[in-house]
Amino acid sequence: MKLQLLILLLGFVGISGVSAQETCSIEGIVFSGDGTGVEDVHIRILNTDKAAISNKNGSFTIANVPVGDHILETSAIGFKSVKKSIRVQASKSTVVEIKLEEATFDLSEIVVKGDGLNKRNRTETVSTINLKTIKELHITSALDILEKVPGVEIGAYNQGGVADAFMLRGFSGGGHEGQAAIEVDGVSLNEGEGNHDGYADMNLIIPLNISQVEVYKGPSSALFGRFGMAGTLAFETRKGGDYQDLSLKGGSFETFDAQIALGKPFSINEKALKTNFAAQLYRTGGYKENSEFLKGNLNGRVAYELTDRTEIALNLKAYSGKWDATGYIPTKQFNDLDRRNDQAVNAENDGGAKNFASERIDINHNFNQNLSLLVFGYAVQQNSQRYLKFFYEPGGQAENYVERNLYAAGANLNGKNSLGDIALNWIGGVEYFNEITNYKNWDTDFRQRQNLNENRDFELRSFSAFLQTEIDIHRYFRPSLGLRYDVYNGHLELNDPGSPNETRPLNDFSHLSPKLGFRSTLFEGFDFRANVSNGFSLPSGSIRYNKEAKVDPSEIWQYEAGVEYAYGNKFDFSLTGFILNTSKEVNETAPGSGVFINTGKTQRRGLELGINAQPVNRLNFNGSLAYIKTEIKSNVDESLEGKELNNVPRTVANLSLDYTLESGLGARINVRDVGKYATGLENFFYYQGYTRADAMLFYNFAGAFSHKGQIFVEFNNIFNENYATYVFDNGGPGDGQSYSASALRNFAIGVSYNF
Repeated sequence: MKLQLLILLLGFVGISGVSAQETCSIEGIVFSGDGTGVEDVHIRILNTDKAAISNKNGSFTIANVPVGDHILETSAIGFKSVKKSIRVQASKSTVVEIKLEEATFDLSEIVVKGDGLNKRNRTETVSTINLKTIKELHITSALDILEKVPGVEIGAYNQGGVADAFMLRGFSGGGHEGQAAIEVDGVSLNEGEGNHDGYADMNLIIPLNISQVEVYKGPSSALFGRFGMAGTLAFETRKGGDYQDLSLKGGSFETFDAQIALGKPFSINEKALKTNFAAQLYRTGGYKENSEFLKGNLNGRVAYELTDRTEIALNLKAYSGKWDATGYIPTKQFNDLDRRNDQAVNAENDGGAKNFASERIDINHNFNQNLSLLVFGYAVQQNSQRYLKFFYEPGGQAENYVERNLYAAGANLNGKNSLGDIALNWIGGVEYFNEITNYKNWDTDFRQRQNLNENRDFELRSFSAFLQTEIDIHRYFRPSLGLRYDVYNGHLELNDPGSPNETRPLNDFSHLSPKLGFRSTLFEGFDFRANVSNGFSLPSGSIRYNKEAKVDPSEIWQYEAGVEYAYGNKFDFSLTGFILNTSKEVNETAPGSGVFINTGKTQRRGLELGINAQPVNRLNFNGSLAYIKTEIKSNVDESLEGKELNNVPRTVANLSLDYTLESGLGARINVRDVGKYATGLENFFYYQGYTRADAMLFYNFAGAFSHKGQIFVEFNNIFNENYATYVFDNGGPGDGQSYSASALRNFAIGVSYNF
């Protein structure tokens, strides 16, 4: 059955390619005044639906262009729009070069950290997913974007609105256990207290409203702080523009998702007023017993041009979600297809609810073309309630309730300077955070409170300063230097029943994190880069307020080197090798258990490979492969030395192939393979991994390269693989494993449209 289906889908792609009629194409490059290729330039042919976006070398291709005279128009942030007349001749590719002139001032977008740096000089590993790709994925959760990033595996707990984890650079707790930093328009989603230290819920993000996400690997950038041990996810939402996007999707398990994103500029007293709005409503009955999930998201932004050099913007976000959770099941039940979607024996009606709101104000001022200042402030208010149960004995359910308020402010200064022929791009900034959290825990019986166990108030404050500089000395040597300093203080108020009330000050914590790297362009399109960086993580939970505790802060050093090659927009390739050495690392024994262990010194090393190719017009291939080896180097428990870290697959591979006919009809196939991994620090048990295949048939309105919209049908897990995205040990060698079973074969149908 699997072979027949693959042959059928690949046959469709092959037949489509034979029947397609190739036409003329335009190949070109856009570059700035200094001859550097410019990335993310929008190039369109006026009075047609033909368009393209330049890659990191400035190259672009527009296929299937009618023979005749045309006008190309460009648009890019920081550059003046250019129109260029061209003539397309039959059976001949047209080659064009476009020189862009920097705009005197451009206030079309508030500067976010890192925007002032030049991407061609990056020494760290950064994967960028843009709006076009996000639209093509038709995703309902921002977390799913990470499947397009080499070396990332999503450890979905499948517990409704509970934040899932993802594995990045050998850290398996990103998003849930605080091993990765996550920001949206500069607003940190990481929680300092409450659920977990660094817990970050991406259910709060509307996928259709994302303009791009940049995934920084490891603690390589000075722009991000203590949660960035594995890396940082920096989401940017859509700003400015004139657009109206709608996405509707429904399918198996009574699942429905509706998203809308609107952008509209206005003029008030000859000053620009830019508005953006987005909303999402998602509901599913769930593929497992007791797994219904309902959530709603709103995002609004208004930006006004106070003067020719100053813009002010207000960004508001709101989220509300309610869910039921089926919990985890034992091995025997997981292997029984008739029972794998049932709750475990003696399970209770786990679930939860969450409300979230944030407000951010930005003032962006350009002193001149080479110096700009961003001053910002934001606030977060949230409350979350979760009922959870581990293991399978009767009773034992608990309720966690968290109220959280965060206040933050800061400023970033972006500059461009030169020392003779040497160009410098730099960004410096300061940030202040004050997070106030109230945490309560009850014993419960089917969501009925029995007795209060914990009542704790936390206040955690931090001050950070950072500076990162890129020095463009020569194409063969472009170094990057970064430095970040973080300091923390605060206190814990213990009001637990039956215990004396007391206030404990936070232990004194501060850290200086250096970053150093360089990049070299060996020949056109081929770059080598290397860097060394340092990062850290505070101890988790209330233990950081105990001066007698033996669990200390973690410190990490990352060493990486890689090569990148791009041939126009037809082919690009990247290969990166890395080593991460961590001291005094803290791991949770099971998700949500609240039981942590210091795993001493650990090492992660591996390779990440990514390939994108377009061998012929409208045929795209994307592939990635990561190999990761982890080891506990030393520990107070000597029996753990030499063991692997839990929940880190040794290999993660992803292959995707899609083809679009000139008429707009197309197909996509995606195969994902996740390798073997240990499910506990003691390495008693392993999970053998899984292979999952998905497929999609789609039709682009108005032709292959139209951006008007698409109607599509998804076939997920087409071979009905019985797999789990998260598996963990129950305890000792005789206690077995617990599984979070993923969905069997299912489908969805939907439509997206740009009015």
